[in-house]
Amino acid sequence: SEVSGRRLWGLFKERFGTADTFFKDHIVINYCPLVFMKSTGANVTPDKLPVSESTPLFAACDAHLRAVVKALEPAWLIGVGGFAEKRLEATFPEALQAGASCRIGRILHPSPASPAANRDWAGTATKQLQALGIW
Repeated sequence: SEVSGRRLWGLFKERFGTADTFFKDHIVINYCPLVFMKSTGANVTPDKLPVSESTPLFAACDAHLRAVVKALEPAWLIGVGGFAEKRLEATFPEALQAGASCRIGRILHPSPASPAANRDWAGTATKQLQALGIW
């Protein structure tokens, strides 16, 4: 029932039909597969954590991401949103160099908190992936 996930996976289902078809050439890795909440139950995104907490967290997440990328050797790393793109750039600065074997791109995050995502997120993400030459 979570809107961001429903939008993301809905786009992939619409475009690829089956999970097998999607995962033949794609994978989705959550940079930080944890949930942080205030005592009120409100979500706290990793970029809003105090530096004393985010520094060791990001170190662990970066190490995991490096291991996944080393194992899979993808041609593209796509940040879903600005935070993910920034973490990719910090973790893989070599991908920003001309002629890199793996490149970094970005699509709009599907969060309903984003006004842009509430106006045809799937169409926007598709256009962004097409502009990158991925789709």
